[in-house]
Amino acid sequence: MSTFKQLQEIMASALELPTDAIRESSTMEEIEEWDSLGHVHIMVALEQAFDLYMDVDDFAELDSVPAILQYLAAENAA
Repeated sequence: MSTFKQLQEIMASALELPTDAIRESSTMEEIEEWDSLGHVHIMVALEQAFDLYMDVDDFAELDSVPAILQYLAAENAA
């Protein structure tokens, strides 16, 4: 499964949305359910799914699907 597909499922579950509501270009501004609380749910779910520890300072930077995918790619490369 691609990283995007994994992310799509994680985000859809965290935000209680259908998976097709999450696109590769989605941002916080475009998805009403992706508010500050939804963002925390996504970050915690990402930590669990990808076995990561994310610094709280990183949370603010991860405000779009492209930004999250880039972060995950960098973490996998490290």
